Amino acid sequence: MRVLLQFPEGLKAKALEIAKRLEKEGNEVFLSASPCYGACDIALAEAEAVHAEKIIHYGHAPFPLKRKTGIAVEYVEYPTRVDFKLVLRKALADPDFAKCKRIGLVTTVQHVAQIGEIRRFLEKNGKKVLIGKHGPFAKYDGQILGCDPGAAISADSKADCILYFGGGRFHPIAAAIACKHRVMAADPFLGGVAWMDGEREKYLKRRKGLLMAAISGKRFGILVSVKPGQFALEAAQRLKKRLEEVGKEAAILVSDRVEPEALENFHSFDFYVNSACPRIAIDDWERFGKPVLNLAEAEELARLLRK
Repeated sequence: MRVLLQFPEGLKAKALEIAKRLEKEGNEVFLSASPCYGACDIALAEAEAVHAEKIIHYGHAPFPLKRKTGIAVEYVEYPTRVDFKLVLRKALADPDFAKCKRIGLVTTVQHVAQIGEIRRFLEKNGKKVLIGKHGPFAKYDGQILGCDPGAAISADSKADCILYFGGGRFHPIAAAIACKHRVMAADPFLGGVAWMDGEREKYLKRRKGLLMAAISGKRFGILVSVKPGQFALEAAQRLKKRLEEVGKEAAILVSDRVEPEALENFHSFDFYVNSACPRIAIDDWERFGKPVLNLAEAEELARLLRK
């Protein structure tokens, strides 16, 4: 079989080893060299170009794709076992975390296999641990994505605080934005813990300012990614119509990767609306040179303008 292998950055060091193993099994193997931003980011263009019969996507759990690929996609999870006790002891020593009797525990797919061990460790240290029901894009209870903090939301109503276990800031920030209770991130790779209060307040303050400014905006560029897991054309079309109904001008801009450099010469737009990965408007907005709203924020803007 002719296959294209796709890896996130942290697993590309394993690519050659895996490719050689699959070749020994009789497959013709190609490697995607493009950046990979998550389970939603399928290397479809590369697979079509080399006439691959299957894309094997490593490092993420299956994701409900919004656009048909025409090529089979197989997800291969790649669990990462880490020593969690050191960083969790730091969490337990935090005075504010010590006050939390009921903990909503969330993590990424890389650490889902250890979530039971982590739960038992916390329970031995006097905590009641709640593992929330996964959201629409995640596969496992307790698993969150940057675009799907459903497991955190599920636990939030019964917990005193949320504990995110894993690397990076995007996932715990997404949980903090979505939840009423405080969110602590425990990073086993950096060995530190941090409350997400500051990040949450920064986002909410910026969001409020964006909405206020966008009320007077005239021209909106709605960004649509054709990545199979991010494709939101119908939502973009609905938003365009709603913005036009309240007197705004809007156009839909379509691309594979939403890159600020490719948008620099679209001088007409006052605001961009991101319908792809929410990270663009949360982590990368400063790179665009113009304000960037996420789709939900733009829909709220349209509601405000209709009042």
